[in-house]
Order: sequence, then structure tokens, then C-alpha cells
Amino acid sequence: MFNAHRVSGPYNSLAYPYADSMGFGLVFAGGDVSYRTDKWGVRVDLRWGQNVDRLTEFAPLSRGFATWIPHPKLTLDLGYFAAFVGVETADEWRNPTFTRGIIYFKMQPFRHLGLRALIQPHDQVDITLIVANGSIFGTRYPSDVSQSVQVPAVGAQLVYRFAADADIRLGGVASPNGSNGNRSWQAIFDLIATWNPRAWDLFINGDYQFSREGLLTGTNAIKQWGVSLGGSYDITDDWSLGFRGEYFASDDGSQISTDFTVTGTVRYSPVEYLILSLEPRAEFADSNIFYSRPFVTDPVTGDTVPSLNQDWFFGFWIGATARIGN
Repeated sequence: MFNAHRVSGPYNSLAYPYADSMGFGLVFAGGDVSYRTDKWGVRVDLRWGQNVDRLTEFAPLSRGFATWIPHPKLTLDLGYFAAFVGVETADEWRNPTFTRGIIYFKMQPFRHLGLRALIQPHDQVDITLIVANGSIFGTRYPSDVSQSVQVPAVGAQLVYRFAADADIRLGGVASPNGSNGNRSWQAIFDLIATWNPRAWDLFINGDYQFSREGLLTGTNAIKQWGVSLGGSYDITDDWSLGFRGEYFASDDGSQISTDFTVTGTVRYSPVEYLILSLEPRAEFADSNIFYSRPFVTDPVTGDTVPSLNQDWFFGFWIGATARIGN
């Protein structure tokens, strides 16, 4: 990929930059291996690159789990698996846009380490249940509180396919936030609706996250919420357009901070399994959270760093994705 931002390092103070380097970068490279029968299976996904540590706590392992299928309508996975919260995935070629959004990075878990059960009581209905280590973000607790939390995170999702080209998914995950042992709980509620008419793939994804007492794990907020609306349109077999708009808000108990993002993507596939992307992205906040020039001297480290002096950002990415298989 190529990041055209004018200053190196993170472009905002929210700790969710897509890439930390100005110019060329390798988001990740790797491969997936899986084997499955009608009774059992195994899967191992490996990733290397600059952004892997944001997606997994066990790099280079991205996913790894064993599967047991005791009944045609029940599947059990034990290990490190992808979260059901959120419509975007780490495999960017499956998303309408090349970069992932602020809601993905700030609110949604990427992976869970634990047990997952998929129940399929009807052809149009899926129910997923999870019991996992860590917090609602899918991450381990900080070392200073990890010993005081003995209960797992728990979650569930209901998927209803009400039409051949549309579905709705309602889910949630709850866990202690780590501020008071097992007592202070936090939760995220996730709503996804998708519609795929002809050459279109459309989605809306809304999340609400709160802590009953204390801060959400790893943040300075007691509540966060956001909504993402987007999709893609296949112009031809080789060309497509993607788009996404987002609203994100965070409440630290004394003030609410907001950020709005707009992203557009042009994709071209000259040959099968090769995808070239051009993506402009704009963001607008209610405070100066974006870095820009002029450069200043950090009083702590003495390093020369860009200034945190803008409430808006515009940049673009050029990406190339090569894959083999599914």
C-alpha cells in the first residue's frame, strides 16, 4: 500500500491509524489453511506485516481453532476465532473499502479466545454463543488488573435472513471492565443489516457500548456509540466503487467527543485475485485531534513531531491486494 499523508506516524490522537508510516508499507501478508469434514475441522490463519499487532494478540497467528460438529445443526469451535461484532473484516478485499473505519478500530473486537457455538434451528436463522477470555474488545486485561478478573466475556448473536438477498443481525458481548474485579460490567450491542440487490452490496452497522461503573477497558470513556453506512457497486467484472460514511461519539463523563468520516474507493481487478484500490478519505472532528505541519519539538522525548492542530483530515491510499483461493 501507499499512504499519501504528508507527515509520518499516526495521523490522529485516537489511536486507530490505518498505517503508521508515510509512503509505502506492507499491511500484512500471510495465508490460511483449513480442513473440514462433516464431523470435525481445523483452521490456522497466519499474518505478518506492519499492522498485524492491531488485529491479533498472538501474531503471527491471526486465527486458529478446532471444530467439532456433533449435530448438523450444531457446530462448536474451540480456540482463537473472529468476532461476530461488526460488518467489516480484517481481510480488506471482503469489505467495500480498502481501509477500515473508526468504529471498527475504536469499538469492535477483532478476535476472541474461547469457545464458540453455532446453532442453526432454521434455514433462515443462526444463533451464535461465545464464552471467551478477556474484555468486550477481545483483548487481554492490563497486567495490573488481569489477576482480579476471574469471569469470562460472554456474548450472543442472532442472524435472521428474511430474504434471499438481505439479513439482519443483532448481537452483544458483556464482560467486567477490570476496574473492580468481577463486579463492574461493560457491554457492547451491535446491529447489522445487509442488502445485496443485483450488483449492489449495502450495509448499515450501529454499535452502543457502555460501562456501568468505571471506564471501558483500555479507554478513557464510559460510553461510546457510532453508526456506519456503506456499500459497493460492481460496475463491471473488473471495476467497482465502494463507499462508507461513519459517525462516532465518545463520552468520558464530562464531555462528548465526535468524529465523522467519509471514504470512497475505486477498485480495479486486471486479473483474477489481484485488486488495485484508490481511496480518498476525509474526517471531521469537534476538536484538534489530527496531526499536521508545522513540526515541533516534543518536550519529553526531544523528538521532532508534527503538531496536533487540525480538526479535519484528508488523505488517500493506494493499495494492492493479491490473493490465491477463497
